[in-house]
Amino acid sequence: MRAPCSHFTQVDVFTTRPLAGNPLAVFPDGRGFSASRMQAIAREMNLAETTFVLPPTVPHADARVRIFTVTEELPFAGHPTLGTAFVVAKGRTEIRLQMKAGVIPVRRQGSYLEMRQNDPVFGPTVAPGHLAPAIGLAPADLDPRATPRVISTGLPFLIVPLRTPAALTRLHPDYSVLLPLLHQCGGHFPYYLVTGDDCLQARMFGPAFEDPGTGSAAGCAAAFLVRYGLRPPNRPFRILQGRNIHRPCRITVQASLSAGKVDNVRVGGHVVTVLTGRLA
Repeated sequence: MRAPCSHFTQVDVFTTRPLAGNPLAVFPDGRGFSASRMQAIAREMNLAETTFVLPPTVPHADARVRIFTVTEELPFAGHPTLGTAFVVAKGRTEIRLQMKAGVIPVRRQGSYLEMRQNDPVFGPTVAPGHLAPAIGLAPADLDPRATPRVISTGLPFLIVPLRTPAALTRLHPDYSVLLPLLHQCGGHFPYYLVTGDDCLQARMFGPAFEDPGTGSAAGCAAAFLVRYGLRPPNRPFRILQGRNIHRPCRITVQASLSAGKVDNVRVGGHVVTVLTGRLA
């Protein structure tokens, strides 16, 4: 059996400067690691996600990527896709990464990378009157132009449009109420979004953390905004996330719309190397 390679690279995604953005550890050669070992390493790295690169098992893919949080393996995630592509693409301008959710193409131009996510699947809506108390807001704080809705481009999120940046700052999820509500609609965690004329602002919470930059949710948000006419199709716009926790992220997104169907969801951002190392 091949001995595992313990070298890794840590990058920050959705930023042009180290020690900002969303951090990620990438093991560019994951051969020889069992799934339980990968999970143990991810716990040790103690980042939002850690990825392991393996040979592809399907045609038209350049590499296979397994994504682990500190508690579980994910079928897809945004900043791990871009960060892994940055580490392994080397001189390539395009690389196709095989995930559990499908093959994701990523284009690279210098430190900027852009992925095309899976076409969005629109799930159930959630009544603002039920949702608002669960996140510490009033129903009037939610944007009335579109109802919160579960969307997935590989990982489901409940997209929650808010009216003002003040509401984004004030929100305080009560997970004893919110988790049962999410379970009823089959959703993942909510992605709170404030629309604006220029850059949009967003936050994403789990029960014990706030995520600096959520590329998978940003793609769902792009699909949501284009579908409901809150952003024009085929025109890039930016989402700002992570400023509340001193990890500012700038996420560029866009989506197409034809005959009422949203597709061509693209999410991009810059990536920088922070450190390299190896497990003892």
